[in-house]
Amino acid sequence: MNQELLTKVDEWLKAHRQEIIDDLIGLVRIPSVSIPDKEVPPFGQPCRDALDYMFRLGERHGYSFKNYDHYVGAITFTKGQEEIGMWAHLDVVPVPNPGEWDYPPFEGTLVDDRYLIGRGVQDNKMAAIGVFHVMNCLRDLGVRLRRRYSLYMGTSEETGMEDARYFTAHYKAPDLSIVPDTGFPVCCAQRGCMTLMLELPFAPAVRFEQSNNPSVTPEEITAFLPDGERLRAAGDSSHIFNADGISNAVVSMLGQLAGVYPADGERLLALAGMIDSWHGESLGIDFADELSGPLQMGATEMTWADGRLRVKLYIILPVTADADALCARAQAKAETIGARAVRLRLRPSCSFPTDHPVVEVLTDVYNQVMHQDSKPFVMSGGNYAAYIPNAFGFGPGMPGREFPPHIFRPGRGDYHQCDESEDIEHMLNFMRVYALSIAALDEVERIKE
Repeated sequence: MNQELLTKVDEWLKAHRQEIIDDLIGLVRIPSVSIPDKEVPPFGQPCRDALDYMFRLGERHGYSFKNYDHYVGAITFTKGQEEIGMWAHLDVVPVPNPGEWDYPPFEGTLVDDRYLIGRGVQDNKMAAIGVFHVMNCLRDLGVRLRRRYSLYMGTSEETGMEDARYFTAHYKAPDLSIVPDTGFPVCCAQRGCMTLMLELPFAPAVRFEQSNNPSVTPEEITAFLPDGERLRAAGDSSHIFNADGISNAVVSMLGQLAGVYPADGERLLALAGMIDSWHGESLGIDFADELSGPLQMGATEMTWADGRLRVKLYIILPVTADADALCARAQAKAETIGARAVRLRLRPSCSFPTDHPVVEVLTDVYNQVMHQDSKPFVMSGGNYAAYIPNAFGFGPGMPGREFPPHIFRPGRGDYHQCDESEDIEHMLNFMRVYALSIAALDEVERIKE
């Protein structure tokens, strides 16, 4: 590790700490929820405003920038034949009820001169501002880089990554891409995910109300029957990652409907049985591999339309799983009760060799800077690496994040939660790692397979 450079980086970060915070607050104040918008395409004025904000920062510091049809923006810091892109996203998840927050979601409130609170501050605006100022730091310190480094910023990561898919369909991707939207050190593989809809013919026009997070099992479902009767089914609210052995409200509701409609009871109970296994055995889609473990599955939503009862399944795929083959197996099983399986969405798996020199160098830099002994890992969530070629995740998550009780109530402060926050000291550590990593990465001879 270049200890002399680390010392200079630390001095630079100390001198520019307030500027970094101010720039992050300015970005957090833009409510850039990504919503398809025909009047201001593709994702609305706030997402355009967030891109424009970053372009103004780039212009202020003398960098070139490019707008890729408002799906993606890029700021380029250096020149060179090979390009390394660092991908952050500027869109944020919605705030359905701002009154549930203890701090305003779009003001950027700094508490104890350390905890910055606001929607998107952690996911993923800190990464965008952090990378931007890392490049300022390296330039100010006179670190000469022989490759072209760019910060790419998307505007619909939280809503299916249409931004990344659009970009790769219309433009050339960097030779190597790094995605600061996961943990440290290097995410060498990313499990895919698939959403299946099981549709069973069912005449009664039932209306359902429930929470609708596509990757979380519902805490309660209410069914409004045609005769005015109501049914309620309670369950455990859990992300599919942790849904082993839970009580699933969808399964419970199917059982209740079977009691009310005995003519359909056998098929409703059979459907309930098909979806009631965490690893997909009952649907015939169980699969596992050594790299990433077993498939995980859970029912997350019920609807009715056009004479069909519809159950949505969120499925986390092992890295080597064949999604088409699994869909065929699910369809064959569904047909045994007169149902059908329809794939709604697929985010593909991706992997990066753990012995690639880039992976080895960046893992080593992180461990030295942060005094860790971490290894490359497989993640179950998703980020741009699923759609950007020759890409992998690298930070900013690391051990030590806390949510002090005098600031945050239980269950608050983390990404996607109320009072989402970023610890400024954590951000500065992220920037230290990235500054040293970019300097080391520039010396790697081969960055592309």
